[in-house]
Amino acid sequence: MTPFRPRLGPQDIARFARFVVVGGGFALGYAVVTAVLVGRAGLPPLVTSVVVYALCIPVAYLAQKTFTFRVRRAQRGGFLVYAATQVVCMALVSVVTTRFVTGHVATDTLLFLVTAGSTVVASYAVMRVAVFKPAE
Repeated sequence: MTPFRPRLGPQDIARFARFVVVGGGFALGYAVVTAVLVGRAGLPPLVTSVVVYALCIPVAYLAQKTFTFRVRRAQRGGFLVYAATQVVCMALVSVVTTRFVTGHVATDTLLFLVTAGSTVVASYAVMRVAVFKPAE
């Protein structure tokens, strides 16, 4: 029996690259907006972070739907699955990084990269299979 080996074509690689660009763009936008609102406007960090993150979810969903996956319609309940996936990934990164941070820059950088990278791949898989799956 041959092991399962997914075949990745150029369109799959391009789609994943678009996914990373959209997600990275929203992560950067979230970080800048939150930092400005907290640092310059003096808003409370936790509430500001949660509100800005929540506001990013529907806009990022539309960007992933139209630009990354290029589908007209998501699967039934797709937005709820998308939003839940974003919240779970953010919570996972927060829990892992706050529990295992060492104070050593190189180790912590690796921890953050592995954790964030893992959630990106997991999030992409959920989006591809359960949210933006193309019609067969």
